[in-house]
Amino acid sequence: MNKTNFKYLFVLMVSGLFAFASCADLSVDNVNDPTKEAVEGDAANQTKLLAGGFYDATTALVSSWGVHIHNMADQSTGTNAFNRYWDFSEEPRLRLDNTTAYSASTAISTYFSGFNSSVATSNLFIDNIVNDGTEIRNSAGEVVTNDILAQAYFLRGLSRGYLGMIYDQAYFLDENFDAANDEAEFAPYTTLIEGALSDLDEAISLASGSSTFIFSAMPNPADSWTREEFLDVVNSLAARIAAGEARTASEAAGLDWNRILTYANAGLGGPNSQSGLNTFSASNIGSSGEYANYFTDWLNFVVAGTFNTGAGYNPTDVKIPHTLDPDYPVIYPAEHASSSGATYPPANTADPRIDYFKYTTSAGFLNPTRNANLYTNYFSARMFANSDWWPSTYKIIFMTASEVDYLRAEAQLMSGNAGAAAQTLNDSPAGTGLTDLDGFQLPAVQIGYIAQNSLSGGHTMSGSDSVAEFQWALHREYTIELDMLGGIGIQWFFMRRHDLLQVGTPTMFPVPGSELEILGIENYTFGGPSFAGQPGSASGANSWKNLAESVFGNSVAADKGFANSKTEQNRTYLLPVEAKDLSNPRSLGKDTRNN
Repeated sequence: MNKTNFKYLFVLMVSGLFAFASCADLSVDNVNDPTKEAVEGDAANQTKLLAGGFYDATTALVSSWGVHIHNMADQSTGTNAFNRYWDFSEEPRLRLDNTTAYSASTAISTYFSGFNSSVATSNLFIDNIVNDGTEIRNSAGEVVTNDILAQAYFLRGLSRGYLGMIYDQAYFLDENFDAANDEAEFAPYTTLIEGALSDLDEAISLASGSSTFIFSAMPNPADSWTREEFLDVVNSLAARIAAGEARTASEAAGLDWNRILTYANAGLGGPNSQSGLNTFSASNIGSSGEYANYFTDWLNFVVAGTFNTGAGYNPTDVKIPHTLDPDYPVIYPAEHASSSGATYPPANTADPRIDYFKYTTSAGFLNPTRNANLYTNYFSARMFANSDWWPSTYKIIFMTASEVDYLRAEAQLMSGNAGAAAQTLNDSPAGTGLTDLDGFQLPAVQIGYIAQNSLSGGHTMSGSDSVAEFQWALHREYTIELDMLGGIGIQWFFMRRHDLLQVGTPTMFPVPGSELEILGIENYTFGGPSFAGQPGSASGANSWKNLAESVFGNSVAADKGFANSKTEQNRTYLLPVEAKDLSNPRSLGKDTRNN
């Protein structure tokens, strides 16, 4: 185990609270330095303090730095050097630069700080209640101790779960950690995930036994959920986290898929759900980015021209039209890429969800001299919001019942019930279903760019389909239906557990280099074709680029070589005119995204 100085760790954990405390519209007390004394007040104050932890966790879930993970999953693409987006799109894949000198090191460290901060907050509450026996009453005099405790366990389980899904190891501190006598240690992702599920199970148990329970500790004070809705949400996220543990298909085969199925069945829209809730989403705050969907915002900015004439700043990868039209290239043909445009013709598919994406011949900010094979003709129409996801009428979407359907189908398949998996998929948006956002209309619908939130794919599974056919169907749904409808990483998590990532793609992040440097631990990292198949680096054994051939028996229309790829050594970067502080999105003018 690696050990660290607790003082530095505590500063790291609470650093995310500074941004939270500055958001006046949140109506939350300053919680820059939460103490045990601070959490011993009444229920209303405790809820405000918990909201600080949920701010840290949920803003990490939709961080603007999630674009990099989206690129690694081939959901988006780019040759843009701003924030080093290009590094995470490049083919052949690059090894992660985990040094402190790397200009986009925050792409690796942001989740480590955000989720550790929320773990620290939750531990204060759990310690206060479990170890000190503090009783908490609401304004009506009712004892609501378990209500607060359930929300604290949910916060810690969510945060531990994401640390476990993203990193190879992280700190595993609980309410019994004594800064004076104990030393913080790293635990492997398997331990983090199991600890997360234990916390989520405890949250479910505590909330189930309470007649007064309301989940009201999210950052926007206007948001609240009933006990039944909370149980559906926690079960849904538990299914995502439990399935998200595996880094390879081999690891996925060893998961407890019956446990995952139990969670999914009790999740949003599941047969054992307890409410009619179909989407776990939070309300934006203000219109200046105090609390908003930063992830979707940065993936849906048109920087050249208008919606009808321009191109996306972080446009959709060729993987997206390829999953709807298997004959579509898996690598963009270089002869169709130039500085003046992208001329490859549109995809040909009967799946109406191709209309989720806008076809364009504008090159936007794609640069053929960097790598013409990274070009695309599409950007998201479904998630377009006139280049601004910050208005208070919009929402931050964390999870949908559609994703729970796909987790159920996957668990059914992996536990040997292909017939049930096929029926679940047929009833989902893959077949005849629709994604229900509980009355919320996506900005693109509100503004008039698309007619409705969701369309049905019209696909049918028989139950006798091959494993490759099921993988194709599930991958298509994660790629198309869930694009930007679940926060950062969900495609990356799914693809790695089926070996669908292209060769050399990192399958997890190392402990951030800044942390290793403080601790005096030798730097390490993951990724790169030369390391394919080693821990943390995808083997490419079942790469999505080859999956169509396994399923349809055809050769996709693409050059499988990388003749136009550039290596790290021969790049010429066009750097931003001035450095931008992405830690505070309110400090950014939208016209800065132009590199």
